[in-house]
Amino acid sequence: MDQWFHIKLENRETEALLQKNGVDIPSGEVTYSKLLAWIESKGIRHGIRNEVLSLVVENLNRFVFPAEIAKGKLPKDGESARLIPSFSNEKKLDTNENEKLDFKRLFTIPTAEFGEILARKQNATEGIAGISVFGKVIPAKKGKDLVVKNGENTVYIESEKCVFASASGEVTFQNNRVNIYPVYRVDGDVSLKTGHIDFVGNVHITGDVPSGFKINAKGDVRVEGVVEAADIISDGSVVIGGGVLGQGKGTVRCGGDFTSLYISQGNVYAGGNIVVAQTILHSHCEAESNVICTSGKGNISGGTCIAGNGISANNIGSDTNSKTLLYIKTNDRMDKEIIHHEHKILELEKNLEKLTHLKNVLIQKNTEQQTINRIINTISQSKLEMNNHREEIEKCKNALKSSININSTLHPNVEIGIGKYKRKIQSPYTAAKVFLEEKEIVVHTL
Repeated sequence: MDQWFHIKLENRETEALLQKNGVDIPSGEVTYSKLLAWIESKGIRHGIRNEVLSLVVENLNRFVFPAEIAKGKLPKDGESARLIPSFSNEKKLDTNENEKLDFKRLFTIPTAEFGEILARKQNATEGIAGISVFGKVIPAKKGKDLVVKNGENTVYIESEKCVFASASGEVTFQNNRVNIYPVYRVDGDVSLKTGHIDFVGNVHITGDVPSGFKINAKGDVRVEGVVEAADIISDGSVVIGGGVLGQGKGTVRCGGDFTSLYISQGNVYAGGNIVVAQTILHSHCEAESNVICTSGKGNISGGTCIAGNGISANNIGSDTNSKTLLYIKTNDRMDKEIIHHEHKILELEKNLEKLTHLKNVLIQKNTEQQTINRIINTISQSKLEMNNHREEIEKCKNALKSSININSTLHPNVEIGIGKYKRKIQSPYTAAKVFLEEKEIVVHTL
């Protein structure tokens, strides 16, 4: 069988693919029992797909290889610990395109009273082990723990696994802490009467923010009206109910998520996600996590969208073939991270060789056990550090699986960049997923 077939293993040995060598196979030489025995001789025991083997044998000359002859199960890593709000604080934008959007929902502002429980810590889970086609257990990684820190006017009590309010005010959630800030409220539009706003808490504006005004807030910024060519800087999240009319001049920067009805000729930079309900039109948007435009019309047309993880929209580009640039930067960053961790592993491996040799020499010379134990502890720490670097490499590789998802239409004249690779879309696609595969950007229709 070796002269006719070979087996390729993928996905951490959870998939075994039978590939033909390109040599003519004499009639009757390959039977089901012979093929099965040969596969088992390679050590493959788990998840053998007998129905596929039968198809290969019955249609040897017509079968399209490779054939998945065995399938294991990838491990499912545990979920990381996280803070769960004790009350509903989710912004729901999903709606039918033809329905009237109620953007008052964006302004359900969470408030708390002194002593109230704000959030509970959900512990990390263990994960579920996988199994290779060789029957070997593939261990799952436990989810990362979360060190909860006390925020502004909040206290985390470890024994209770709860965050409590130590003052009354508006609640702002971050990754590992909850803050309660005082609120600066403007009833109506920002104007010469209010001037520029610089505040250490949350800012809530019930009207518009006209061109030329500046808002700087340590907490969240919520604007119920329209933001024109104004500048907004927020350490927290920004929510704009009426949309952004930036005229190519205004800029919004926030450390958390940005949420808006639409963005037109705006410049938006978010440390979290950019979530837009209707359209992103001729704008420059950068999100460290995701750019999401899937509610209502869900159009991204013209301008540039940059994301750290992925981009999702109903439609990208336009019928008039407006030039639209999409870029996922995870790959650049992750490639550098992988190289960094690989160099660290090489350094540790060289050091381990020296330490192991030193330990053996000290044992031969009958050196004090205390000195030998210190060397052994250093070796153990180095091995642990190597495993940590390998785990980080695995995470980086998973991050490289970023994609651009289009629910409806991907129009021509859309340029896509993933890391250092680029592709220009020449023809329309319907319901597609764009991702990097073997150093090439591919468009897969769903």
